[in-house]
Amino acid sequence: MSRSTEPRHPSLYTRRVWIAALIAASVIIVLTLLFLGCEILLLIFAGLLMALLISLPTDWLCRHTFLSRRWSLVVVIGGLIALLAAFMMNFATNALQQFHQMSQVLPQSIDHLEQQMRHWPFGDRLVSHLEQHGSASDLLRSWLTRVETVLSSTFGALINTVVVIFIGLYIAIEPDTYRKGVLALIPPQRRQGSRVLMKEVRNKLSWWLIGQLVSMSVVGILTGIGLWLLGIPLALSLGLLAALMEFIPNFGPLLAAGAALLVAFSQDPEALWHVAVLYTGIQFVESYLLTPWVQREAVEIPPGLLIAVQLALGLLAGILGLLVAAPLTALGMVLIQRLYVEGWLGEGAIPSSPETASASADEEKGH
Repeated sequence: MSRSTEPRHPSLYTRRVWIAALIAASVIIVLTLLFLGCEILLLIFAGLLMALLISLPTDWLCRHTFLSRRWSLVVVIGGLIALLAAFMMNFATNALQQFHQMSQVLPQSIDHLEQQMRHWPFGDRLVSHLEQHGSASDLLRSWLTRVETVLSSTFGALINTVVVIFIGLYIAIEPDTYRKGVLALIPPQRRQGSRVLMKEVRNKLSWWLIGQLVSMSVVGILTGIGLWLLGIPLALSLGLLAALMEFIPNFGPLLAAGAALLVAFSQDPEALWHVAVLYTGIQFVESYLLTPWVQREAVEIPPGLLIAVQLALGLLAGILGLLVAAPLTALGMVLIQRLYVEGWLGEGAIPSSPETASASADEEKGH
């Protein structure tokens, strides 16, 4: 009996080794492909967000009017094209002119700040140390020139967003085709749960997107009006910059506020505090009043996790990674909660002792 079973053990062990090696090789290959194709995947995800942005007003028109979904989509796309054309003809030129002025004002503000710093304790030594690595105003002027060139090409032809727009349009025109294609790859016994998960993901990302658009609009309008009332030049340009930077949580508002503070400092050092109070008040309204009200149905992203994802994607894909870091984090949290925590671990799998179980039950009662 033992002789008949002895030859099977090496083959069984060898088979397991090969299976483990294949799994490890597959994981390495998948991670390598994800790393090499990170920007492509992020562009596809940005296209999905664009499709969602188009589908939200389309579905609303289809539900509340006599129009079919196809005609609702035509109305939405026509409205977006009209708004874009009006923006290009009546607004973009003035915005670019103001940004050109801002690219001249900010380096002068840096020079003025360096002169003021030389009168501070240890300020002269700090400025001398910075000048060894290049003039701050020259570096800022070079960076602004590059950004101005990018903005000019974007306003002129929108070349940098063509891929995202077309992906969004094709998915928005026939969303059921892509949804059925994804469900066809899932085993039949899990398709119903996958449909529910896809609806939840769409709902969460929709609320996040609505919240971001509302926040961007409110922050841009309040910033522009506030700077205009304070007599700060380039109020239109700085308001537009604040609205655009609001799409990037944590880092975007800081960059927008820094540009406004430099412009204010170049005009009047006393206006610096007025601008700082203005931006602080607007961010307080946006963070504690507007965003919680609009995004009450969205995923609540922990700030530390969001910053970590922003840094990682920023290093991998630059500005594109920063732009999609927040919605990608929200998507990941939903998938981990539903597929891993609830699907794989199951209810009651996390608490490992009666004490932790009772503690989690008390916490749920508290919520």
